[in-house]
Amino acid sequence: MPFIRYVRVADPGTSNEHVVEVRCSSITTGPLRSESIESIHAAIRKGTPFRTFNERNHNQKDVVAKTTPNGGRYIAAVDGGYETDDLLRLPRY
Repeated sequence: MPFIRYVRVADPGTSNEHVVEVRCSSITTGPLRSESIESIHAAIRKGTPFRTFNERNHNQKDVVAKTTPNGGRYIAAVDGGYETDDLLRLPRY
């Protein structure tokens, strides 16, 4: 299962919709690779599970593919079926 460990955000960077790219790895300590939100969104829709992994506190959350009312695609960490800000709490690059 891939783990998202870093995020790149567009201004103002205050919501999950602002995440434009991530760095992820196959295991929590593995080598990182950069992925676009479009590729992560497509992989999740095809059934690949993703999780966030915060190296500072080891928190993990499931990541889901979401669509805005205008049709924009984004990803979000969820807890109990609700969006969280866990993606935005990851280190930025």
